[in-house]
Amino acid sequence: MPPCDVPAHAQTFLYGLRKLLLVLHFVSSVALLGSSTHLLLQMPALLRGQSRVRLERIYGRVVAVAYALTMALGALLYPTYRYHVRALFLDQHHPMISNLFDVKENLATIALPLALALGVLGGRLSEPDEKPLRRVYAAMSLFVAAVVWFNVVSGVLIVSYRAV
Repeated sequence: MPPCDVPAHAQTFLYGLRKLLLVLHFVSSVALLGSSTHLLLQMPALLRGQSRVRLERIYGRVVAVAYALTMALGALLYPTYRYHVRALFLDQHHPMISNLFDVKENLATIALPLALALGVLGGRLSEPDEKPLRRVYAAMSLFVAAVVWFNVVSGVLIVSYRAV
């Protein structure tokens, strides 16, 4: 196969949109951070049987949509990150930061089904016979919010070393 005369950045998927995608990824992560935190703050009332159905439904749906959107935007950014940031810079100069990205992405993938479930279950556990499920829902909410907080803080740290 002959060498390609096209520069690497011209071969990278959506390279020209990288900054816009990064800003959109950040904005969706802020919406996710707020909605997951607000949903978590509803959990003590839910566990006491004083459910705020409307708020749980709204926050749960926003968590599910914002989580999926944030991950989708991150996936669109990944080819540019993988070559231009990770391979050419982080792996050579800051391998711990490169590894932090892997941890962040693995946690995000693990929490994705739980975030989607929060959107489906939000506001539906107000009946007395559903009391055992409330603890599971609260634990899911706590886990998702913890992952989101970790990922936003670590994402800002990673970008501070080298943006796309």
